[in-house]
Amino acid sequence: MRKTLLVVMVLMMVCMTGTVLAKDYWGGPPEGTWIRGDEGSTVQHWDFSDPGLFGPEIVDNPYGLPFAEFDPPTGWVWGEWECPPELDPSGFVTGWHCSNEGGGTITLTIPNTDDPTGIKSIFMQVTSTKGYGATVSGNGGNPGGYTAGDWPTGKPAAGWSGPAPFGGSWYTYNNGMWIKPNPQSETITLTFPYCCVVDQIVVDTICSQDPVATQESSWSGVKALFR
Repeated sequence: MRKTLLVVMVLMMVCMTGTVLAKDYWGGPPEGTWIRGDEGSTVQHWDFSDPGLFGPEIVDNPYGLPFAEFDPPTGWVWGEWECPPELDPSGFVTGWHCSNEGGGTITLTIPNTDDPTGIKSIFMQVTSTKGYGATVSGNGGNPGGYTAGDWPTGKPAAGWSGPAPFGGSWYTYNNGMWIKPNPQSETITLTFPYCCVVDQIVVDTICSQDPVATQESSWSGVKALFR
């Protein structure tokens, strides 16, 4: 039922916008983890096609509406940029340019349902012209606080040919995170460098009794790709 709902929402967005949403490259979490539509899972896809919309263009989250916040508020400029058809068949993408010389952040708040015995696993993909750093924290009434970490997705960053704005290159990065116990909502903070353009962010999550992986992930390659 949830998979059918997601497909219908995708078709509605294509009809409403008249364009194809930028590439959701992996189409969901890595094989062997979970599948979109599994019980306890959510998906939220920010395409940034509307500068006044801070919720995702596509969402399947029964716990509430996720939203994005930009900081500093005056340090982000919305625009449209030319891109290769491999990234978007229309040849153009919309997104946000970090114009603040000190860099900036995009903070995602994703509603959930707290479960003191559960663990939240997250698979995120970001298409941008530069790399980023990411942290996750929990919100809710858990008196003991939250523990968070990374898990290795086994997926490399995907590179796209030009053109790209400001002499950069398009990449679709990915990373896995977990947080426990499962919070009432999770906050993902993405830190971007100056002059980075962010085309889209896709976040898949699932609440389960076991983490996807508990070892620390070495995704320094993502953090190091500040160009």
